[in-house]
Amino acid sequence: MMGTIDRIRADRVGPPQLPPSSTQPQIKPEEGRRSFAEHLQTAAAALGSQVHFSGHALDRVESRKIDLTDEQLNRIDKALDSVAAKGGKTALVMLDDLALIVGVDRRTVITLVDGAALKDNVFTAIDTAVIA
Repeated sequence: MMGTIDRIRADRVGPPQLPPSSTQPQIKPEEGRRSFAEHLQTAAAALGSQVHFSGHALDRVESRKIDLTDEQLNRIDKALDSVAAKGGKTALVMLDDLALIVGVDRRTVITLVDGAALKDNVFTAIDTAVIA
């Protein structure tokens, strides 16, 4: 025969139930901190550059610690102007030791490859190539 105390203990088996509002910690970004993507886009805009970077391209830039200079961003812009004038839609832009796949109409870097990863790499689904 189960008494009142035994029923209370049986109901309390397992981890304690937390109120719904406290089940997930609320992490607030530090005031004044910006992501790398925001810094890169801000720098490009300050230069008057019309080049944008997809989330995938930004991940590649961050993970491979690629530093794009103001001069390189300007060269990408000029290369895209040339490609657009020729009617290109998706371009391979060779820039120093980088290869960028760029959607010309939106001026968006879709992905980029650097250094050793360039060797034996095959680029598909492009209609134009330019050396910047």
